[in-house]
Amino acid sequence: MKPTLAFLVLVFTTIAYCQDAFVFNENGITPGHIIFKVDSAPKAALYAKTLLWIKNTDAVVDVYAENDFIQLTGTTTNSINEGKRYFHMKYVIKISFENETYKFELLEIQLKANSKYDMGWMDFNLKDGSPFFKKGKVIKKLRSYVIDIPKILNELNTNLYNYLIAEED
Repeated sequence: MKPTLAFLVLVFTTIAYCQDAFVFNENGITPGHIIFKVDSAPKAALYAKTLLWIKNTDAVVDVYAENDFIQLTGTTTNSINEGKRYFHMKYVIKISFENETYKFELLEIQLKANSKYDMGWMDFNLKDGSPFFKKGKVIKKLRSYVIDIPKILNELNTNLYNYLIAEED
């Protein structure tokens, strides 16, 4: 019985510390970055394919260092539903490259209400999710933030990963 318990503790500890997806909890959006391995992919190839992937999205390259990193900004419309209000989301991502790996790092999120009055973009605190929780549970009317923000980021990263591992035609 004791070896089984030790094994379960080891498995759950490993899962908790080897996170490969963004989550939104009381500590904000975690982890700050995710590293993925792409077998047999040199740094230059990852960089070049990522640039091609960006051209197929609505994102814009802000800053880059050839074969080292790309910083991009993208937006999604009506991403978050808070009651009867919808919010657009703008994200800034930095993708850096090593041989056979890339790091997908979230730098910034801004939100803007979908309204006939332009209220401008508002910064979103990535490090503090406590306003969205009460006694450890998600506040019902704010649930969309907690679910949809990491969902968008994870879909973006999954799309990039799938593009990078896809075979050339």
